[in-house]
Amino acid sequence: MYKKNGFSLIEVSVASLLIMLGVTGYVTLQTEYVVADAKINLRILALHLAQEKLTDLAYFQQLSHSSGNMSYQNIASDLGGNIPAGERDIIMTSSLGFQTFNTQWQVEDMYYVDTNFNDLADSWVKVGDPFFPINLPRYVDLKNVHIIITWVDISGLNKQLEMYGSIAPIAQSQSFQAKYRSSSTLATP
Repeated sequence: MYKKNGFSLIEVSVASLLIMLGVTGYVTLQTEYVVADAKINLRILALHLAQEKLTDLAYFQQLSHSSGNMSYQNIASDLGGNIPAGERDIIMTSSLGFQTFNTQWQVEDMYYVDTNFNDLADSWVKVGDPFFPINLPRYVDLKNVHIIITWVDISGLNKQLEMYGSIAPIAQSQSFQAKYRSSSTLATP
């Protein structure tokens, strides 16, 4: 009797089709991972830029404006700090070139006032709110900062990241933490 050895053409075709589908799926999945990784890296970089700007605004040197020094009074929408508002080109890896990020921020002055007439401040108000003080104090009680970073991702879509923070009229060098650090918080070599 005749015994068959080997595979038929149909079996080879089906096996080749299955291998081809598996490899195509793997390559497509790998491509999606690379694109997602690039998008996440851009978002992380935007987050870093927003945090950098918030820190830049918080490290003022004086309360009142003085030439050559950063001051609390100079913190305003798109003003203040060493990092200017507008576009910044960030160098990426050599194959990607650079990425442009646009940094903008808005500052809202807040005042802590008495709204229930018991001579104790109890609420935060801003310009236009009821109970906004008629006689403004020398320094704004608090500055709320809204930082907006925009960029175009690798798919050509406009992306935006927002960060919020508050800055009090206390220079970092005058804060309690800076003046009265315990020896356990100091860095050791």
